[in-house]
Amino acid sequence: MHLFTSVKLMIVVLFVLNGCGGGGGSSTGGSTDGTSSSVDISGVVSYDKVHPNSNYIGLDYGHITQEPARAIQIDAVGTSNQIIATGTTDNTGRYTLSVPTNTQLKIRVSAKMFKSGSPSWDVVVEDSNNRNALYVLEGSTVSSGTANSQRNLNAPSGWGGSRYTGTRAAAPFAMLDSIYTSMQKVLEVDGAVVFPPLVVNWYAGNVDGTYYTDGNLFIFGDEDLDTDEYDDHVISHEWGHYYEDKLSRSDSIGGSHGGDDTLDIRVAFSEGWGNAFSAIALENPVYYDTFGDAQANGFNFNVESGTSETKGWYNEFSVQRILYDAYDDVEDGVDIVSFGFAPIHRVLTGTYKTTTAFTSLFVFITALKNENTAQTEEIDALTSAENIATITDIYGTGRTNQAANYPYSTLTLGTTLQVQTKNTFGTYNTLNNRKYVRFTVSTPKTYTITVTQTNGSNADPDFALFDVSPFNLLRVSESIVLGSEQSSVSLGAGEYLLDVSDFNDISTANFNVTIN
Repeated sequence: MHLFTSVKLMIVVLFVLNGCGGGGGSSTGGSTDGTSSSVDISGVVSYDKVHPNSNYIGLDYGHITQEPARAIQIDAVGTSNQIIATGTTDNTGRYTLSVPTNTQLKIRVSAKMFKSGSPSWDVVVEDSNNRNALYVLEGSTVSSGTANSQRNLNAPSGWGGSRYTGTRAAAPFAMLDSIYTSMQKVLEVDGAVVFPPLVVNWYAGNVDGTYYTDGNLFIFGDEDLDTDEYDDHVISHEWGHYYEDKLSRSDSIGGSHGGDDTLDIRVAFSEGWGNAFSAIALENPVYYDTFGDAQANGFNFNVESGTSETKGWYNEFSVQRILYDAYDDVEDGVDIVSFGFAPIHRVLTGTYKTTTAFTSLFVFITALKNENTAQTEEIDALTSAENIATITDIYGTGRTNQAANYPYSTLTLGTTLQVQTKNTFGTYNTLNNRKYVRFTVSTPKTYTITVTQTNGSNADPDFALFDVSPFNLLRVSESIVLGSEQSSVSLGAGEYLLDVSDFNDISTANFNVTIN
């Protein structure tokens, strides 16, 4: 039996690895000596997982465990770099490949999870600093011999005692494992889901930030600044944004955010959802993020019991508490519902996805109540605990808390609607930076939309126009003309939404909105 624990992290351009991952089995190529005999090479693939300190502040490099690399593509590779057999690790990290006897080969583990059919997924970790090369882990080249053998591979952390001194081979597999856990939560309630392709962009030294955009996760990797590969909740949170984008819907405009912020309702729900989903998927309500010198600093909060000074329909912590309380089976305070994940998933991939309003807590709660009428009072109790008056429709009509800053207005064609934006709570993505204007077109024709400032000319008004059925962005009008913005567009009969904002974010901007 061969036991190989000496491995190296390499990068291989994607076209080298054209073989598909199997569903736990293996395939075999011809042997080099012309015979048809074969042997099995099996083993366990693992990675070093660095756990957080017991107080969830910073990483504890004295607490490193070897965890199974689950659902990872694994190949037997010949001396000419040809793939001889391919397969996938199971939930314990174990694999078995059937290969020809007496063949020189090595075992290559790719930072890739692939499954075809239903369910299916395709997730890779690439080096965005090196032509998007795929990370792989390889053992030594040794003959397959004439008997079954074992080759175990472990991806080391690279930690040298006070800093990283070796290759951080474990990082890609740690991130994949958090993503696999996140996918499993969805698969528990939707066993046939098709996950669209996802690319994780990471490299040691990445200072560009951790975020999701258009089928890509970008993950911090800079030692002594911020490394997120072991921050399970951070990875799962960002995967939650992938879920919104590919399986559900998010109208979030992004931007900076925090637990005490008063946010645009689209941002508040999206970030609250990301926090809640990480706790749901990982079955741990303590969200943590580590960073700083030697990754020894950080912050944490409890998704369920954490408090914020700002409660309401515009606050991400309020959203996360409502979502997590709706999910979990722990009754505490007003939380006496235990929906589990299935009803939440149905709402987010159903009514929420096709709503004619902007995505928000209003839309989610309205749908959750409509689909669970026997628990309406209990759901209302969850929102009431966050200083949110009873939600009765997808627009959140009847706000009492921050009622003066309610974002929606309705405009009748041919009349003038007055709206006001303010930077009271911050700029760009906070409550009152933007106002939403609803209007209905009865007669298809070309309409001119005009937004004009009435309290001076320091503002630079902009607007985005959305068709709501199906929901899609029709026009962004953002000229640099101060005081006014105008655009003509051909519209069919139906309902529409305008997102009106001031690019300059002046303290108070009064606008007249007309559509003629």
